[in-house]
Amino acid sequence: MLSIIIPTLNEEEGIAKTICSIPKEIRKKSEVIVVDVSNDYTPIIAEKLGAKVIRVKRKGKGWQMRKGVKESKGDILIFMDGDGTDPGEYIPKLLKKIKTANLILGCRSEKKMKEDYSMMRGFFKFYKIFTYHFYLVNFKVSDPLAGFRAIKKKDWDKLDLKSNAFEIETEMNIKAIKAEFKIKEVTIPNLKRCGKSKFGTNPKMWFKVSKLFLESIRDPIIKLRIKKEIKKFFNSEI
Repeated sequence: MLSIIIPTLNEEEGIAKTICSIPKEIRKKSEVIVVDVSNDYTPIIAEKLGAKVIRVKRKGKGWQMRKGVKESKGDILIFMDGDGTDPGEYIPKLLKKIKTANLILGCRSEKKMKEDYSMMRGFFKFYKIFTYHFYLVNFKVSDPLAGFRAIKKKDWDKLDLKSNAFEIETEMNIKAIKAEFKIKEVTIPNLKRCGKSKFGTNPKMWFKVSKLFLESIRDPIIKLRIKKEIKKFFNSEI
């Protein structure tokens, strides 16, 4: 069984687009769980579209994701944002790759920005800083903080994630590296967000993500990864 988990906070403009983008054949063998802390019509819309809605009082993407997993029944977990930016029609591609990997990310690509949502081009220029950080530890994907992800339930349990907010993807990446997970990506389109962003314009969240990554550099396993990547880079330049 497949569990599709969508943490939401006031996503009435995007939740229908998100749920309706999931292919019918996927819906038949899945449960869609919306973990909601909204004060708008998000939970009502989600319920009408057949999702299981778990209403919680505590805010925090990480905490909501963990709550969704706790209530899930699937062997494979798919995480989606409820703002309409994650195309559910790409779930089959994630599922195909998860057969030979531990963690799959649905990644937006800067190379395709010209034909997609133009505003994202400027954002990705700033975002490159974080991409380079993860490249240092051999986490080589184009969109390392992507919320659209697939992971087997047994692998999720191994990571023992603790983050309560948006930094959960960073924690997942770091622990996946330490666990020597095989990580792959699927390129997805850069779709326009429905409603107001809660992460991209929040300096505190970017600070938390940066802090968590910098703290991880002190870990012996991560240090070794960085040394290997630097050595590989200089050897290739000779």
